[in-house]
Amino acid sequence: MKPVKSMISAGCFTLAVLLSACSSHIPPEIKQPLDGAPSVAEVRDSASEHLSKNIRWGGVILGTENKANSSWVTVLAFPLNSYGEPQKDQQSQGRFIAVIDQFLEPTVYSRDRKITITGKLLRTETQKVGEFPYDYPIVQAEYFYLWQADPEPSPLDRYPYWWHDPWYSPWYDPFYYPHHHYH
Repeated sequence: MKPVKSMISAGCFTLAVLLSACSSHIPPEIKQPLDGAPSVAEVRDSASEHLSKNIRWGGVILGTENKANSSWVTVLAFPLNSYGEPQKDQQSQGRFIAVIDQFLEPTVYSRDRKITITGKLLRTETQKVGEFPYDYPIVQAEYFYLWQADPEPSPLDRYPYWWHDPWYSPWYDPFYYPHHHYH
């Protein structure tokens, strides 16, 4: 009985180590929610009340523009999960621009990649989205984290339609009947 308990203990320990290793690469500044931090929508409604407050926002990159001394990343904000990862299946909270004091490669920080940012709210700035004037909250980023890109499904990974049909049988097809002759 003793070897079984030690095997279970070893298995539990291994599982705990593996699970902690999965989330250990995320910086604690990204994982930790900020108490009293305003949302993107709250800032857009009353920006002057929230200036210089700390924020932790994330979302999907819409574009990356490199300026002389910084990169401006335009983000479509989404709610964050417990690890700080944006949840694209939730309703968007609006847009914001993160100012990051370094060069970011636009092909890496590209459209549709998920990013989480912590920093201070600097101001709002009106820019156009199409013809519509939009008030963007501008955030000076202190920490940022680019999430792993979602894998694109391969055409080879898709099963044919009949694979999912519980009543499909290839033997119903007349070409499979061995004694049926075609002339």
